[in-house]
Amino acid sequence: MLRIMVVDDEQLEREAVELMIKREYGDHVTIQKAKNGREAIEFAEKFQPEIVFMDIKMPGIDGVEAVKTIKRNQPDIKFIMLSAFDTFDYAREVMKQGVKEYLLKPGRKQEIFSAITRISAEIENERVEAEKQDHVQAQLTKAVHLLEGEWMNAILMDHVTEFSPSEWSELLGFQTTVGYAVIFKFPEERKAIVNEMVQWVKEKMKSNVPGEAMIGVRDDRYLPCFLFSEDLLEKDKRLKAKLQPTLRQLLHEFYQDFQEVVCIGVGRPYQEADQFVESYREALHAVNTLDFQREVTYAFYQESKTPNAPRQSGTQEQESIVINAINNGDFTKAMQELEVYLGMISGEQPAIFVQKVNELFLVAERILQNNGIFLTSYKYIQAESENEARNLARAKLRKLNESVQTWRSLHGGDRLEQVKQYIHTHFHEQLTLEEAADHVDLSPYYVSKLFKDKSGMTFIDYVTEVRITAAKREMLDPSKSLKEICFNVGYKDPNYFSRVFKRKAGFSPSQYREQFHV
Repeated sequence: MLRIMVVDDEQLEREAVELMIKREYGDHVTIQKAKNGREAIEFAEKFQPEIVFMDIKMPGIDGVEAVKTIKRNQPDIKFIMLSAFDTFDYAREVMKQGVKEYLLKPGRKQEIFSAITRISAEIENERVEAEKQDHVQAQLTKAVHLLEGEWMNAILMDHVTEFSPSEWSELLGFQTTVGYAVIFKFPEERKAIVNEMVQWVKEKMKSNVPGEAMIGVRDDRYLPCFLFSEDLLEKDKRLKAKLQPTLRQLLHEFYQDFQEVVCIGVGRPYQEADQFVESYREALHAVNTLDFQREVTYAFYQESKTPNAPRQSGTQEQESIVINAINNGDFTKAMQELEVYLGMISGEQPAIFVQKVNELFLVAERILQNNGIFLTSYKYIQAESENEARNLARAKLRKLNESVQTWRSLHGGDRLEQVKQYIHTHFHEQLTLEEAADHVDLSPYYVSKLFKDKSGMTFIDYVTEVRITAAKREMLDPSKSLKEICFNVGYKDPNYFSRVFKRKAGFSPSQYREQFHV
């Protein structure tokens, strides 16, 4: 229903315009009347009109001033100015405010209806365009989310150097030259509302923390974040002083909203992308030194004050080898490399040895989760001696192997076929990776990986292939226009469809038809 406001200091004029509009449009419009500029400003706030018929010459606040005031808060309202004076000065004043319609009083019926028709069409076009923009923005947000997940997975897998820092910065939309990790640990007894807590933290990190924030996927009780700031230097000693006030305020607000505490660990900043994983491990180490009963529940990693440094360069490299073997499904190699790793950290105090082993498996399981393999929540190894911890680590790797193989057998090839079937059923719609993944209860990242690994093509490539194949079949029907076929196979823009078709088929749609004399 179209909302129209009529503003005129002459009652007869207001009622005449109202009567004409109601007779023509009936129940398709609702009308509000105002007798002066002051009332127009007040009613516009409450009534939220889409079109306003505004008299220019009124006592007090005239029409031009009323338009200026209303447009400050409601710039999308369309104004049709009414005046008994056919002078360019009045028209020029309202044109400065973006008003395009200017009618002489008394308004003739056909002129009023024509103005409403033109503006209604303009409003509808703007609405359609806004919906398109919202859809594009929603798709862009999903794409950025997937890209962030890919990037964080690359960090943890030590694959981030496959792209240069400048390339990652271009893809992500901000500089990634100096970054550090922050990890949140949530109370286990509040699992019922942990998703709400996580969403709260994500919003706060995006809006309140200095620099750019990239949020990872929650793994049971842990939520990893990477923060980037051009104001930081590598191993910046000022990070603690800069971040402490923000963390204190965040913890205070968190407690106010949830009557609960959360633990926060912060790693050191690094300049090289392939070193960001070290900051992640430092943050993980720092957060695991905290418990929820302490007065202070945040900690910054400090190498000089921490007797059990999370990694040395040699052990860090070996840890990555173990994790890569697990992620690649090569558990024979993983077991061999695990033995090498356990030998490298041998001789540490038992508690430190156990903690390092737990951190290794925690990172490994997070990477599997990022790849779409969702296992049960991590169970910490608890041991009193190094020998006991070694045996438990071997047992855990064997159990991890069984779990991953079971997952892949249940969710691999069969699920890919289900996704393909879903595509064949819905290719004519606005199909997205997220919708297809949701249909088979898998993560978008894992579905994307399945296509690459088992089909040798991306999800989008497969959808395109299905659509173009369907288009070729429909082109053999001479009763169907190319525009109709375009819409039938899931495209909204005939020009874009033509470009895609030519790229895939080697001919334009019309050239393809000519070959079959259609």
